[in-house]
Amino acid sequence: MSIENVNFELEAGSVGMGLRKASQTVDHSDFTKATQYGRLEMTEKIPEGAFLIGTKVTVTEAFNGGTNNLIVGTNSNYTGTELSDGTTIAVGTVDVVGDTAADPLGYLASETTIYLRIDEGTDWDDVTAGKMKVEVFYLSSVLELP
Repeated sequence: MSIENVNFELEAGSVGMGLRKASQTVDHSDFTKATQYGRLEMTEKIPEGAFLIGTKVTVTEAFNGGTNNLIVGTNSNYTGTELSDGTTIAVGTVDVVGDTAADPLGYLASETTIYLRIDEGTDWDDVTAGKMKVEVFYLSSVLELP
């Protein structure tokens, strides 16, 4: 049996354990204002039984207007749930940036929503440009068919 077949059998098995991602391309206008913050709930969710890895952000149009630091979290208040290792990800310049999860390989016991929050610094209305692709990587412990 070749290595390719072994990998296929693991991926096709009832456990899975394949590398997966939840991703979404977002524009500054997709965010909802909350004083100095822009907030957004991603459409894709992380499935129950996942082990978190980290976040990659590809900024294709810089967010303008202020500090523009992104936090990626698994609850809407971001307390202790950062997928960006408790730090902010700068999205004020065109770049590819990211970070490990606050609890690398932390287990998620239920399906999990991903929340994005950008801190403009003073007033979210000052942000008039910005576009990025956010990718959250995880190991799946369940079979996920394409």
